[in-house]
Amino acid sequence: MSTAFHPQTDGQTEHLNQTIEAYLRAFVGHEQDNWVGLLPMAEFAYNNSITMGNGMSPFYANYGFHPVSSDPAASGPLNPVSKLYAHWMQGVHKASAEQLEAAHERMRRYTDPQHTKPPEYQIGDLVMLNGRNFKTCRPSRKLDHKNHGPFQVEKIILPLAVRLRLPRKWNIHNVFHVSLLEPYRTSEHRALPDPSKIFREADDIEQCEEYNADEVPGSTRKGCRVLYLIKWLDYPDQKDWTEEPYDNFLVGGLEKLQGFH
Repeated sequence: MSTAFHPQTDGQTEHLNQTIEAYLRAFVGHEQDNWVGLLPMAEFAYNNSITMGNGMSPFYANYGFHPVSSDPAASGPLNPVSKLYAHWMQGVHKASAEQLEAAHERMRRYTDPQHTKPPEYQIGDLVMLNGRNFKTCRPSRKLDHKNHGPFQVEKIILPLAVRLRLPRKWNIHNVFHVSLLEPYRTSEHRALPDPSKIFREADDIEQCEEYNADEVPGSTRKGCRVLYLIKWLDYPDQKDWTEEPYDNFLVGGLEKLQGFH
C-alpha cells in the first residue's frame, strides 16, 4: 500500500497500468473522451492474452478455455463445463502456481540484494525524519539539516508505515514510509530530549497555500484545449481570476465545474 511521500505500490499493478495505457493510447479518439467505453474491451483483450508470469491467460487459468472473440462466433456455443474434469483443472492451477512462484523467485533474485530489513519500530520509539520531501524556511537546502527530530512513533500503521507526532505548525500528513526514518541514537550519558522543546524549536517548513474555487463563470477554447475561468474563494477581484484546464479540477472543485455545465 502507498503511504505519504512514498507512492510506489506493487510493481505488477504498475506494469499492468502501463499495459492498459498503451492499449487506450492506440484506440482513443482525438478528443480522448471515449476511453471509458474502451475499458471493457481492454479488459477482455488482457484477460485473453498470455502473461509472462504463469505462461497462460487469466481466462484459461480460471475457466480452462479461451472465449471466442470473433463476432459472430465461428461455431455454435459449447458448454465447457461438460468437458472439464476436476483433476484437469487442478493440474492447470498447479502449473499456474509453479510458474508464478518461478516469476516471484526471479523478482526476489534481482530485488532482495538491494534491500535490507527495516528496523522494527515500537510505539514510543524516537526516530529521525528525512527531510527530502519538504523544505524548511532556511535559504539553502544543501546546508540544511538532512534529518529532523527526533519525533515519537505514535502508531504502527503497517510494518512499513508508521505515524509520527509532528509539530502542529507543520500541517503535513504524519504517516511515513520506514525508508524515510532512522532510529534516534544517543550516548548512554545523555538524557533523552524533551518532546515539547523539540516541537517548539522545530524549523518552519514551506507550505503550499491552498485555493478553493468559488465559482466557474465561463470557459474558453484555446487550440484543442478548453480552459475554465475560475473565481477563487476570498479573491473577489476579477484580476485574480485564472483560467484552468479540466485536469486541475481532478484535485478539487469538480462540483463547481458540474454546476457550471
